Amino acid sequence: MKVLVVGTGSIGKRHISNLVRFGVEVYAYSYRAAKNPLSVSHPEVRLVNNLGDALEADFDAVVIANRTDLHMEIALKAAQARKNFFIEKPISVSLAGAEELLMLVERNKLVVEAGFMLRCHPNLLWIKEYLANNSLGDLMHLRASVGQWLPDWRPQTDHRTGYSAFRKTGGGVIFDLIHELDLVYWLAGKVVDVNAITRYVESLDIETEAIAQISLRLDSGALAQVHLDYVRPGYGRDLEIVGTQAVLYWNYLKGAVTITKSDGSMDVVHYVPPEFERNDMFENHMAHFLRRLSSPELAPTSSLVDSINVMRIALACHQSAEGRHCVRPDEIDSHFEPKQRIRQ
Repeated sequence: MKVLVVGTGSIGKRHISNLVRFGVEVYAYSYRAAKNPLSVSHPEVRLVNNLGDALEADFDAVVIANRTDLHMEIALKAAQARKNFFIEKPISVSLAGAEELLMLVERNKLVVEAGFMLRCHPNLLWIKEYLANNSLGDLMHLRASVGQWLPDWRPQTDHRTGYSAFRKTGGGVIFDLIHELDLVYWLAGKVVDVNAITRYVESLDIETEAIAQISLRLDSGALAQVHLDYVRPGYGRDLEIVGTQAVLYWNYLKGAVTITKSDGSMDVVHYVPPEFERNDMFENHMAHFLRRLSSPELAPTSSLVDSINVMRIALACHQSAEGRHCVRPDEIDSHFEPKQRIRQ
């Protein structure tokens, strides 16, 4: 099997390493190769010089792991060339091109996965099944939170020059930390109303929002709160789901799910396996994509439709924060783009 990886930044390198371990014949297009020939560390990987020619070559699939604002361009070219593809989250910085992409994927019967790897986390897979069995009773509300001090993300780089610092490249917590919006959508269903407020933090010296507080109304009537930030001292990620019969709590760092019942009793009901590592999520998601190439009838872990729906939620968050009003994701203009904030 031959796979082309487009982009050799941190996530591109991760996918390359995992594909090499799977025994895949990996080729890569590196935007950085001209300046840094060592940007691909695996000797087994062959660099391609012309991306347009490579997309027309006989690859079984394309992994789109370049900068967020370039995702859609490559996805459209891959789909036009009838190439199956794995696209990193979020799919773009707007929905321009999304309808055309969906049409091409459906017409050409392409296998597509969107890179929401948290859907492969053992705790969250257990929670998904638990909720499907209605074990919490009627779902009332959810709270999802994630945050970390941005300069600590990649200590060897200057956060002020990375993609997170710039609106045009898909930076800001709403796009950058979109996983939590996806979790609400995946676990609890369609989002029908969005109300968001954001804050810029001058000390970070970036043009993108550093904190977002988001309120969501779901089609079921349940409510959700999502908190995203670049400012938390130390990494934190958790999820609370409240039903009429019990409260479920997930702590990412502990790798544990706790259930609290109405009588006050509390039990840890699920742990990640002792050998679990963060990369397992990426490996499992990519392994599923590769299986689907030979068995396309398998259901996607995260479909293109899912990624478009979650992008609508993210864009609704931006529009709500800028307009200071409630926004329905279904009414988002496909060409809406958040305004650029100029650094002082």
